[in-house]
Amino acid sequence: MHFHKAIPLQIFRYLCLLTAIANAGGNVGMLLFYRPILNFAGAPLPKDLYSFAFVCGFSFTVGVLAFMVFLAPEKTIPLLGVGIVGKAIYAFFSFYFYYRGELHPFYMIFGWWDAIYTIVFFLFLIRLVSPDLTPLNEGQTLEGVDRPRTNKALLIYFSMTGNGSLAMKSVRQGLESRGYTVDEKICESNETLFHFPFPSLIVFIRIMVRAIFRIPTTIKPLGIPDNHPYDLIVVESQTWFVGMGAPVEAVFQDPKNRGIFAGRDVAAVNVCRGLWQRPQAQLIRWLQNVGGNMVGARAYENPGHEPVRCFSLFFFLGAGAPGRPAFLKGVLTPQWISSQAQSELVSFGQALGERKKRATPGVPVPAQGGTAPAVA
Repeated sequence: MHFHKAIPLQIFRYLCLLTAIANAGGNVGMLLFYRPILNFAGAPLPKDLYSFAFVCGFSFTVGVLAFMVFLAPEKTIPLLGVGIVGKAIYAFFSFYFYYRGELHPFYMIFGWWDAIYTIVFFLFLIRLVSPDLTPLNEGQTLEGVDRPRTNKALLIYFSMTGNGSLAMKSVRQGLESRGYTVDEKICESNETLFHFPFPSLIVFIRIMVRAIFRIPTTIKPLGIPDNHPYDLIVVESQTWFVGMGAPVEAVFQDPKNRGIFAGRDVAAVNVCRGLWQRPQAQLIRWLQNVGGNMVGARAYENPGHEPVRCFSLFFFLGAGAPGRPAFLKGVLTPQWISSQAQSELVSFGQALGERKKRATPGVPVPAQGGTAPAVA
């Protein structure tokens, strides 16, 4: 599986145009021809035409908003946020009233449409407010800071199920093949909660709830001084319910750790079972906010396709081992990144080890490439 590359912005723009046409044009058509449309669908006619017109008008407005975003995405970022809220509200009430038995299944077409577009708009928003992520997700290795190279790297990560450590093992292999001496620092939570396999279902539910509500944790001191010898720091994080893993985020939430990254080259690695863009953006922003110079990023999903991959994850976490229950073994997807992903992470480590320095005006920079000299 190749590392994840960002979806081209043009695709998001045309998706905005699609929903603009559907919302704006579709609701005009619905208001004009609601009787034959609803009769054809077998849905009852609206009891309150004023409420029906209001809902159609609301959806029409979101369509106009989407068209404005299509025309000038970078200038209409706040409107995209409004669109997320509008789509989410419409989807929520569609599902709510359908669950209560007060909404005909025909209307769930629009509920599902807006639920999907809530996610589409959200991903588009991430891309627009973070244009600097695009070259990183295109596989580029950016220039490092203009400071002496020590050929020493530090890997910081937390791995509850072993997926993260598998990824960082590959990065380490790539760095060492380019002459780097590599040290590791594993984030150790002060709580006994974050250990796998889980001793009970209650523990899993507690972690899940904390991840959803972004409840932070604390970790044991890393013990790394600000004047450490590392010229490169690579941080790995998992995806926990569309966010960073709490133990890794705790590294950056502790002000004592911020000097570790200041003025150093930094890189990000994300492993996940899906929905990687927000956690990656969070990790990169943290690294930048503490003064790091981003030189590379990679994100990998586990093999498989949704929704089977999602169900497989919950079976894996609940059972504490892959392939359980046994009668579903042929259906459940693997819970670790593929061998191809590991190979690509080795290449990523090599690219980091060969990264160029940022040129200082008036100061010639020696050509770089090939294998860096090992540190005695």
